[in-house]
Amino acid sequence: MKTILAAFLLVIIAGCQINNPDSLSVKLADNKPVLNVVASYEDCDKGGNTSLAFDKSDIYKWSGQSSFAHQSWGYFDLDGNEIPYIKRDRDLGQTFQINAREPVLLRAVVVQTGFGDNVVRPEMYGQALSMQIFEVSGNQVLNNNGSDDNTEAFHGFPHNRTGDSISSYRDDFFEGETFYQIAVFRGGKFPEKAGFGFAETDSVSPDNPKLKGKYLEFTLPDNAEVTLHPGKQYAFLFMIDEMGDNRGFTLANHYIGNYPDGHGIRRDGNGIFPPEPANPEFDFTDSKNAPAYASAHFPVDFEKRAAIQPGTNGYPDVCTWRDLVFYIVAQ
Repeated sequence: MKTILAAFLLVIIAGCQINNPDSLSVKLADNKPVLNVVASYEDCDKGGNTSLAFDKSDIYKWSGQSSFAHQSWGYFDLDGNEIPYIKRDRDLGQTFQINAREPVLLRAVVVQTGFGDNVVRPEMYGQALSMQIFEVSGNQVLNNNGSDDNTEAFHGFPHNRTGDSISSYRDDFFEGETFYQIAVFRGGKFPEKAGFGFAETDSVSPDNPKLKGKYLEFTLPDNAEVTLHPGKQYAFLFMIDEMGDNRGFTLANHYIGNYPDGHGIRRDGNGIFPPEPANPEFDFTDSKNAPAYASAHFPVDFEKRAAIQPGTNGYPDVCTWRDLVFYIVAQ
């Protein structure tokens, strides 16, 4: 389906860490960028809630009985048994190549909010954001997770494997790619309600039409120098810095995309798959659920979190066939 392909700026290049008082700028843009665009993809689905999430409200992904918060379905083992797990934190991004004859300096990455019914969660406004930039090496190899044309996927939409058919490609993921961090830009903030046309005292539904399809521009500081070379593979990854209540937002994307030079990526929980099974009979933080809780959440230390390799695997869904709406803007 796809070809192979506040307040400090932290830059890590060739093992060198540099602190700079300038920070990442995040703002709403009225229109998509036109000038100096060196890579882009514009197709998207008009639904779905593919999102960054760093929400401290734990939920069991589990269809059975529990006295604790639970919703939807777990994943399934080879015998068709449902396995409960704790909803996982998520960073989102995309791999890409530039369309240019000469190296360029990265100026901005522009994406678009989604079109589903949970576009911006109520406590997301004004929250701190970061962006990682990677160089990607290796050749992607498809792992079908043990499912093929004769076997339904073991996780993925529509999640209820026992009641609905889950297409075998829904749990496929890529192996073989290694993500080398070029830079981490910090200090950005998600726009306030006013940017979307609301008063700060307004109670805004996550399904409000004013939130949907808005362009988010992540602009590097003027003194940042991230060079992108033709023929090399790169990636960007967006991060919500701190866990909190109702903290997340969606990105417009095409689940079966056809961008020829890359694919969607995510950092999913602690980056280990499959998620550790949870026991819904006990609280999330009970010692019996310690492995499952650690599996679901990013490390508290930001640098440890940033060191977790992103990829396409995730629960309940994968980003293997997904492409974000995105624009890479050069200086």
